[in-house]
Amino acid sequence: MKRLMSVAAAGAILLTGCSASGTDPDAGEASPHPRPAWAFYRPPLPLPRRAPGTLIRSEPVAAPTGTRGWRILYHSRDTAGRDIAVSGAVFVPAGTRPPGGRPVVAWAHGTTGLGDSCAPSTDPEPIGGIEDGRALLAAGDAIVATDYEGLGTPGPHPYLAGTSEAHSVLDAVRAAAHLPSAGLGRSFVAFGHSQGAHAALFAGEVASSYAPGLRLVGVAAASPPIGLPALTRHLTDLDYGTGRLVEVAAGYSAVDPSARLESIMTAAGRARLGVLEAGCDDQVLKAYSKLSADKVFTRDPRTTPPWSIDLVVDSVGALPRAVPVLILQGGRDPIIPPGVTKTVVRRMCGRGSVIAYRVYPHAHHNVVPSAASDLNAWIRARFHSDPAPDDCR
Repeated sequence: MKRLMSVAAAGAILLTGCSASGTDPDAGEASPHPRPAWAFYRPPLPLPRRAPGTLIRSEPVAAPTGTRGWRILYHSRDTAGRDIAVSGAVFVPAGTRPPGGRPVVAWAHGTTGLGDSCAPSTDPEPIGGIEDGRALLAAGDAIVATDYEGLGTPGPHPYLAGTSEAHSVLDAVRAAAHLPSAGLGRSFVAFGHSQGAHAALFAGEVASSYAPGLRLVGVAAASPPIGLPALTRHLTDLDYGTGRLVEVAAGYSAVDPSARLESIMTAAGRARLGVLEAGCDDQVLKAYSKLSADKVFTRDPRTTPPWSIDLVVDSVGALPRAVPVLILQGGRDPIIPPGVTKTVVRRMCGRGSVIAYRVYPHAHHNVVPSAASDLNAWIRARFHSDPAPDDCR
């Protein structure tokens, strides 16, 4: 089990915005006694098996003026089907619940790291990490934001493992529905950036089978890492590529017992592995920044099973989607090359997807600011059941 942050460190990070009493009328398991903020992420031991999306507990968090927010802990399933606890956050506009409930945007965040302290909901103002979050709230949408498996909660984070990400996204939506005063409706759009775009697209692939009670009406993916074999080959060209490759390999080791990361690493690579838990993304990239891949790996995970097999399995586009997709690509994105995205989009089109593919020539990896007006209009159209644009025709 992955160790959690120290009591002192976690308390300092999590205290702001937490309930003074440790209880909440919307909580799944309200405690009559004050609960230290750092303990929120520790699920009951043993964890009683409950249906995916069952709320374990909730507590208020800081939210923008005119909105309400909660931190949530909920039941989900790992890639082996085991019951696990996952954390996240929920934000809703203030005011009267509209007829049918508030439309929901399930936000999936980009890469933050693999350690517990990298969970976005631990931020004193977690809304700050949700791209276009304030505009979505102003439009009347509720936002449900998962941290993903293993960020904040016990266990390792299966970075870029699509099934794990999808379960976390979908079960967060189910759990948020148990917050009575949130007033959520049934319809939702999955929206993510970078790693989160990968998560949102995988949620679109498995929603109908894994969470048939939910009504997913669209998937918006900004700067999506969707062709993983090609993208990991591209990592060699980036200054920080070795650190990112270590994160990818560690993510697959988290779900595959046969994928012992240490077994394919040099002494120099193994010596830095502690940063995966102790730090977040910037610290990992810095730790490996002066080392080439052949100085860190004795065998390249991109060509060594089971890691190489996982890269294929977790590439997007294996299944047709029953919902429309919006893909946003920066023309100058150094991390997700437009050519790789275009190739996978063609494959997705061939499998029957309905895709609006938008390229912003001067945008880099953070494409959302350039695409905000198109993104918001596309989301509004999905909630209004308007015909979806399709560039696959």
